[in-house]
Amino acid sequence: MEVHEKLGELAALVSGARGVPLSSSVVVDREQRLALVADVRRLLPAEVQQAGDVLAQRDEVLEAARLDASELVEQARSRAEELVDAQAVTKASRERADHIVQTARDEAKRLRLDADAWVDRKLADFEDELDRLKQQAARGRDRLKVRDTGVESPADAGTDADAAPAAPGSSS
Repeated sequence: MEVHEKLGELAALVSGARGVPLSSSVVVDREQRLALVADVRRLLPAEVQQAGDVLAQRDEVLEAARLDASELVEQARSRAEELVDAQAVTKASRERADHIVQTARDEAKRLRLDADAWVDRKLADFEDELDRLKQQAARGRDRLKVRDTGVESPADAGTDADAAPAAPGSSS
């Protein structure tokens, strides 16, 4: 199960919790809450491992491009040596070898840039997701502080419609 699903379960546990009469507080099963938090903690290293896998894939693509480039360069050199006897053929083979080498370098560079761009996008997505999770966790902690201390943090002041006091005469 993914981190998002576990966080959804945690949110459902809190939002579906039984309210304390005459209070905005709720009663949440401690064992359930702690079990869900433990599950999220257990799943986060898997997300971090996925980021490592993305970097490893980038390195594999780059290494394959380097090997292909080396092979092409070696093939060009070998072919050029076979044609050394005739001056015109030698000149043409050197030009062809240079072209192959340059093409291989250009292709390796393009592959590296493509791989870097892909990895950067994946890491940016991962970074955005981690930022979002961090903000959710901070808001959750702030809400717990409000519930435990009754003091609203400045970050939550006026931003949470659910935390607004009930109108006189209405039930929560």
